[in-house]
Amino acid sequence: MKGRILIACHKNSSYVKSNIIKPIQVGAVNKKHLEGMLHDDDGINISEENPKYCEITAQYYAWKNLTDFDYIGLFHYRRYLSFNDTKKFDVDIWQNVIESVIDDSVVEKYHLDDTTINLFAEKYDVILPEIKDIRKMPSMGNNMREQYLGSGYLHECDYNTMMTVLNEKYPEFMKYALEYENGHTTYLNNMFIMKREIFNAYSAWLFDILEECDKRIDYSDYSVEAIRTLGHLAERLLNVYCLYLKSQNKYKFKELQTVAFLNTEVEKAITPAYPVNNVAIALSANDFYVPYVSALLISLRENCTVNNNYDIIIMHRDISPDSQRKLSSVFNSYNNVTVRFLNINKYTSKFKNLYLRGHFAVETYFRLLMPEILPNYEKILYLDSDIIVNADVADLYNENIEDYLLAACHDADTAGLYNGYEPNKKDYMDHILKIEKPYEYFQAGVILFNLNEFRKTYTVEEMLKFAASYQWQLLDQDVLNYLAQGRTKIVDMSWNVMTDWRGIRIRDIISRAPKYLYDEYMNAHDNPKILHYAGPDKPWHQPYSDYADLFWKYARASVYYEVLIQRIAIQEANAVRNQKQGKLAVFRPAVNRLMPYGTMRRKRLDNIYSKMFNK
Repeated sequence: MKGRILIACHKNSSYVKSNIIKPIQVGAVNKKHLEGMLHDDDGINISEENPKYCEITAQYYAWKNLTDFDYIGLFHYRRYLSFNDTKKFDVDIWQNVIESVIDDSVVEKYHLDDTTINLFAEKYDVILPEIKDIRKMPSMGNNMREQYLGSGYLHECDYNTMMTVLNEKYPEFMKYALEYENGHTTYLNNMFIMKREIFNAYSAWLFDILEECDKRIDYSDYSVEAIRTLGHLAERLLNVYCLYLKSQNKYKFKELQTVAFLNTEVEKAITPAYPVNNVAIALSANDFYVPYVSALLISLRENCTVNNNYDIIIMHRDISPDSQRKLSSVFNSYNNVTVRFLNINKYTSKFKNLYLRGHFAVETYFRLLMPEILPNYEKILYLDSDIIVNADVADLYNENIEDYLLAACHDADTAGLYNGYEPNKKDYMDHILKIEKPYEYFQAGVILFNLNEFRKTYTVEEMLKFAASYQWQLLDQDVLNYLAQGRTKIVDMSWNVMTDWRGIRIRDIISRAPKYLYDEYMNAHDNPKILHYAGPDKPWHQPYSDYADLFWKYARASVYYEVLIQRIAIQEANAVRNQKQGKLAVFRPAVNRLMPYGTMRRKRLDNIYSKMFNK
């Protein structure tokens, strides 16, 4: 069979590549046409009516112009049907299967291939999204009429107009309309696949009703959502028509789960920001970490030079537009610095099997993607987000790393752990991680990556597969150390000085490292070019910790300074509260005996306790 499923898009979006599934730009009239898509203002169309008709201007286009297809379907840029009916997938409160992005893995998972789609279209006359029970959804009402009116945006008079027009034009459908509005189940989102003859009959019926409703509706004071009334009415009319078809007992129906995608943005490949002297810098962060990144960027700004151009790329999954604006504003008056944000959401499925522990977040693995997601870069300087720059990083970036995979600094802390501080560290590194020269182990918070050499040596899939093969103690730092053995250029440790931690890192751990590493560390600690607040305790937790003053020097110049102060205040208040509660805990058994739960004495005590600790 020859079929076409249109994906209604109002903006440039990622989509499943297929001979059957094709994106169509809706509301395309008087807009710049998006490349690689059909456009609903071609041929016979109602594109200019899109603000009222929504996605079904694509249905109208298919009805009038795609006449040589055996079946027609309509999906959304964020919603597809799953053709994997052998497995029932978990759903959210809206009864949708949730995926992050559209990629090859979801095509395989949900059988979104042409062969499978054709098999379904041949076997069934009408394919619909799995029917939804609105009573299982929050604040949706007890029947479909209540659900329509409960939105707060739509008007009862328009629903009544639809019912009046339906009764006037197609009175035989009224019993199905009443059955639907008094029921509590529905097919959502105007999604379907229909054999050609059914699609033609349905479209003629639908648009005849909607065109008459359009004549009778007064939109003059309607909100943006209320103007979309015809699209909302169409969603209800699809259900009415399907009830009618089912009553004929001659059509084969199939329901499939709806897959909703959270991120369908199209990310263009980033190219170097400057043609000459481009110092490429990559960071990984999430929205919560933005205040600390702000201090890092300010420290970088204060140490950059006019002779270089700084091309900063921040990899993230959730940094809000407002946070992006604030971080970019750090360099508003600088013509030689560019800050861009690279959303990693489309790659998150690659991280699902990777191990995390302690204070580590999934963002630490983002750097393993760089050879693939930054194809136009030959090398890049990666910086952890818990650092402060104290020199011009261009000097490090300009290191010659030809024939090396990367450049990094010795890790004196790991050397001390290996040399006796952590009893199991030697066995782990020698026999599990299998580092041939353990004292050449590098710290991964600052790395100059030779992306070209990585592409020649490892695929991203190979690196991630190795990362997922074991619960590595230091996660991707261990992974990179193993993969880059013998191909690492060691640079001066001043480029990555791990600050002292709780007064024991230098005294108890680094002091156990070989003397040459201890001496190198101590010299670097006295003359740091980059300070790395590695470990669970940060200067924004302990303002009196090692080199915390340098962090706060730059943090005070940040628009997030008050946020940082607030976080410390909350942290300290919680610490005091927990301390008080801890002291009272010893009395709890006696209190429970003397004042059992449910008694008036216990209620009075709980009231006093609440006043004491919730001020």
